[in-house]
Amino acid sequence: MKEKFNNFMETKFLPIMSKVSSNIYLNAIKDGFVFATPFIIVGSFILLIFNLPLADPTNFLYIKAYDNFVQAFAKDYIQIFNVSMGIMSLFVAYGIGYSLAGYYNYDQPTNGFLALFSFLLLSAKSLAVEVVGVASQVLLVSENTSVSVLDARYMDAKGLFVAIIAAILSVEISRFLVNKKLIIKLPDSVPPAINKSFEILIPVFIISVLFQIINVTIQKKMLIMIPDLVMKVLQPLLNISDGLISIIIILLIVDILWFCGIHGANVVSAILNPIVLTNLAINQAALTNGETLPKIFAGEFMNSFVYIGGSGATLGLCIAMIISKSAHLKSVGKLSIVPGLFNINEPIMFGTPIVMNPIMFIPFLLTPMINATIAYLFIKFNLISKIVALVPWSTPSILGAFISTNLNFVAPILIIVLLIIDYIIYKPFLNMYIKELEQN
Repeated sequence: MKEKFNNFMETKFLPIMSKVSSNIYLNAIKDGFVFATPFIIVGSFILLIFNLPLADPTNFLYIKAYDNFVQAFAKDYIQIFNVSMGIMSLFVAYGIGYSLAGYYNYDQPTNGFLALFSFLLLSAKSLAVEVVGVASQVLLVSENTSVSVLDARYMDAKGLFVAIIAAILSVEISRFLVNKKLIIKLPDSVPPAINKSFEILIPVFIISVLFQIINVTIQKKMLIMIPDLVMKVLQPLLNISDGLISIIIILLIVDILWFCGIHGANVVSAILNPIVLTNLAINQAALTNGETLPKIFAGEFMNSFVYIGGSGATLGLCIAMIISKSAHLKSVGKLSIVPGLFNINEPIMFGTPIVMNPIMFIPFLLTPMINATIAYLFIKFNLISKIVALVPWSTPSILGAFISTNLNFVAPILIIVLLIIDYIIYKPFLNMYIKELEQN
């Protein structure tokens, strides 16, 4: 039975998943979000600093010194959030264009800027406005001064899907034109930087005209901006993605890929990141406006509440291995415990191993689904606050859950309870595996 299972996974399933994991578009999208992550995390923490539940006089956690701090500094320093989370789509567009060009061995900075240029064409109108009142004070100009303004409404998470589309299309169109020799080629004596600038001139011109024709046509015919149109089309997907069934389906895909030895989180992140970051931005906007937070599946929900110890929620297994009687598994558990605290579980995945191990297949799939279900219900019924801050994925779950939920004290307690549950689930399967090792 074990041999048939392994044979099916290796000959039928694994080749398909390997092709998916090596898809250049998915990898370029993943890399684009990696480039943007430091700015997004810093922006999230700045927003969190000025929105802790310590400034409400009706709350028992009220601290007057903190309230005074917010009043004194929030207005000026929230700008850090505005130019990080507030324009994340710019970073993502450049990152995807840069990464995708690398797969084709094309000039990466040039194509990164081309992707950024294309996104701005589709998403950011420019106009001149006269500044009056408070606006003139903020911009440090005299009243009635005419100022050129670039519309930034779609530079945050609302523009992520357009950023992805624009980046991929612009690089592919540029690649097509370059392959067809529709470029300006200067003599070899010209410095390489100047040569590259002239090579991209015709692609930039064609892309700018083409994208602007599409942009103007949609605006005039449908009376809607392209990012609004894309969000309108994808709204059902965003609504469905916030449901428990969708989260469980995602978990199944990630864990099955991991079971085959493919980094499932990396494969799925290209599709998942735009969704969870859009949901996070929605929650952050609601937090800023004092409204009810609407989204559960946002930010690092997976790494904070589900993957306690890494994919498969293996920290509970790691503890079970440390106190087991198997010398081999005990040693693997000791080596894996510290990385596991930071959601890094490659040592336990390949050292146990869990990869292609039929005995560990059921708990590896089941444990994250149970964690997700319990955490989802706790958040849904307001026993835990919804996520409003993005923490690094390697943040220990207890700390990550506490910070991301705006310092909700129930969150770390839930993580401890989930860790105990994970241990209980893995323990009988680990005992079965120990018996098999002894027999062999």
